[in-house]
Parts: sequence; C-alpha cells; structure tokens
Amino acid sequence: MEWLFSADARLALGGALGGAVGWMTRRGSLTDGVIQVAVGGICAVYLAPIAIPTLTAQLGPITGTTEELARLSAFVVGIGGVSLSGFIIDLFHFWRVRRGRIAKDTSDE
Repeated sequence: MEWLFSADARLALGGALGGAVGWMTRRGSLTDGVIQVAVGGICAVYLAPIAIPTLTAQLGPITGTTEELARLSAFVVGIGGVSLSGFIIDLFHFWRVRRGRIAKDTSDE
C-alpha cells in the first residue's frame, strides 16, 4: 500500500498516461492499448531517469522542479515505451545473432 504513494508509483502513472496517449494517437486495438499503457508504466519507472539528460542534450536546458522533470521524463518515456523497449530488444537480439555468427565463422576456419 505504501508503494502507491511512492516516487516510483508517480513515475509509473506518468508512463502509463504517456502510453495511453501513444495508444490513442496510433488508434490501435484495445489489446494494443492495454499493452502500451502497461509497457509505458514499466519503462517509465526504469528509464525515466535517463530521459531528462537525453532531452536536454537534444532540446537545450529544461527548467522545472525535480518532481516536474521526473513527471515529464516519465510521460515522454511512456509515449515511446513500446517503441523504445522494442528497439532495445531488437538491438540486443541483433547483438546476440551477430556475436553468434562471429563465433561460428571463426570456429569454421
């Protein structure tokens, strides 16, 4: 019960709301929406801390209180959570396949 009022819960809510916005703008099915909201919330908890430095590097300084910046980063990560997590999974998969090919190619010689 204590978790519901924690900083992580606020990040998860911001990410879930970002996921909901992403779903509504893409006009996906209800199943897609539920998945996008859940993934947005999960990604926000773990990836929101890196969003502000990344956004600042691209857009310039962003002002606000620490709590406002945390909410902004959670929302931004929530919007792109499905795409971002898919990209990370694809990148990891590519790395594993590439590494496996290199190991296989060198052992054949």
